[in-house]
Amino acid sequence: MAKIVIIGAGAMGSAFALPCLDNNHDINIVGTHLENDFIEQLKNNNNLHPGLNTEIPKEIKIFKFEKFEELLKSNVDLIVLGISSKGIEWVSGELSKLYKDTTIPKLLMLTKGLSIYKNKFELLVNKLERLFVDKGIKKADISAVGGPCLAAGLANRVHSSVVIANKDIQTAKKIADMLNTNYYHTSYSDDLNGVEVSAAIKNIFSMAVGAAKGLCSQNVSNAVREKNYLNTASVLIKQSIHEMEIFVEHLRVKKKPLKV
Repeated sequence: MAKIVIIGAGAMGSAFALPCLDNNHDINIVGTHLENDFIEQLKNNNNLHPGLNTEIPKEIKIFKFEKFEELLKSNVDLIVLGISSKGIEWVSGELSKLYKDTTIPKLLMLTKGLSIYKNKFELLVNKLERLFVDKGIKKADISAVGGPCLAAGLANRVHSSVVIANKDIQTAKKIADMLNTNYYHTSYSDDLNGVEVSAAIKNIFSMAVGAAKGLCSQNVSNAVREKNYLNTASVLIKQSIHEMEIFVEHLRVKKKPLKV
């Protein structure tokens, strides 16, 4: 059993606690400084999470921000970042204050997206690492999760599949094994950049495929579109895969099978 602390009580951070709980880990959620009122309302409403429309099991311990330092200074095995992309700078500062003179625990990022730094794309894992260095944390072991995996589905324990990525394949495997359940299916990879890039840009292409019904034809009725848009969806899926390959090759990431 590992002690896992999730920073952020939003939909994905809270949903991610379910496979942690089902693996018998000591699972704790601590909210950010902006989530105190939200957590108070959550607890007053029988742990019903409004973003998930699901009750969070009582075995998952949920704390307000006032417990942040106390919780993270205990013997933590894995810190999970369930914050928004805008919160990366904030969390890097908070963690740097706590671990400036000691080793920071292993980190797992749920946060997805790309940032711009000096007019170039920057992965959020690289941004976090850079911010740590700027604040005196010279070494941080950062892993990331790649989907697709929607929070509401995960919170209801529907079958989902993710990739755990770390530059060290053994660390990626260890975390994947920690989280794998009969519904949360984990594979692992040492291609951290490739997984992060694909996880970020897949959302662009999923929106394009989702628009297939409206794009399939300008000359047919809505009833015909409703029943016959799958040809267009197939075209968009093929084009999306092609463009993803161009994008990841441009960023010099690897193309190789995942390990399960």
